[in-house]
Amino acid sequence: MKKALCSGYYGFDNFGDDAVLYVLVKLFSKKYNLTVLSANPEKTAKLYNVKSVYSFSPFKVLPEIIKTDVLISGGGSLLQDATSIKSLIYYLGLIFIAVFFKKDVIIFAQGMGPFNSALARTLTRLALKKCKLITVRDTDSRRLLANWGIASKLVCDPVFTFDIPVAEKEKNTLGIQLRAFQGVNDTFLKKLADAVNEVFPDEKLIIFSLQPGIDYDVCCRFQELLGREAEIKNGLGVKETAKEISKLEYLIGMRFHAVLAALKSNVKVLPLSYDKKVTFLSLEAGIDYIELNHFDDLREKVAALKNTELHDLSAWLNTKKLDVNIFDI
Repeated sequence: MKKALCSGYYGFDNFGDDAVLYVLVKLFSKKYNLTVLSANPEKTAKLYNVKSVYSFSPFKVLPEIIKTDVLISGGGSLLQDATSIKSLIYYLGLIFIAVFFKKDVIIFAQGMGPFNSALARTLTRLALKKCKLITVRDTDSRRLLANWGIASKLVCDPVFTFDIPVAEKEKNTLGIQLRAFQGVNDTFLKKLADAVNEVFPDEKLIIFSLQPGIDYDVCCRFQELLGREAEIKNGLGVKETAKEISKLEYLIGMRFHAVLAALKSNVKVLPLSYDKKVTFLSLEAGIDYIELNHFDDLREKVAALKNTELHDLSAWLNTKKLDVNIFDI
């Protein structure tokens, strides 16, 4: 059996990336002996029953690249410089090293960009031209690569195929999922808190912190501004998080994979779009959303959430399958 080395934003207790890794392991474990690069290799190895090594140790990563047959990069939005040029250089560096040692490289269901600098665009284009197979999760990414003269295959986001545990619905329960991001300040949080208190005065409130190191402080601040009882769920595992989201009647959420988990679970959801990927998901699902930088109508859209009717998304969701055979290289 061939060996595959998986790189991504793993080991940071991020719900979305952990869910992606869960699907990746399920898809590829019968095809490859997997090793996962992780910021917390002991935890990753235990949770996913794979070999795992520390992502940021050259003395551990380089031997794994030399020993592997395939580098699987993804998924999520790894190749972008909006978060940090350093993280982009890291993930591209792994690709360049793998190519240098004549390893096959698979880009697994990624969203490309945004690229804010010419350097980021140039390096990414050079790296991707060396890859054996590129799969992207949205048409915008495919169009970008086509403009660069790079072929790619369009697939769904891996979390569409994530098996969410069945849970009994809790009526009159609203979840609010927030993350730290530019614009998520006291002005925004206060307006959201006021809207929630006005529209959902009697509902049970649950605040979700889906990456403790980034989300928790914002969630605590929002809890203060609410001025009423609201439970914060923090540091849950990937399956437990998905199960808790599936219990809700309503969700106001920022993170792409939180919104996706809610849609898969027949939860009435209002996305707070901080990124184009959240906007695209909302449009594809046919639901309203709030632009984080244009929230004058926030109260009206929160009220509309309470009065909305659930749409049957089963036909759309059934189109979202990942065929492992396309990754045969």
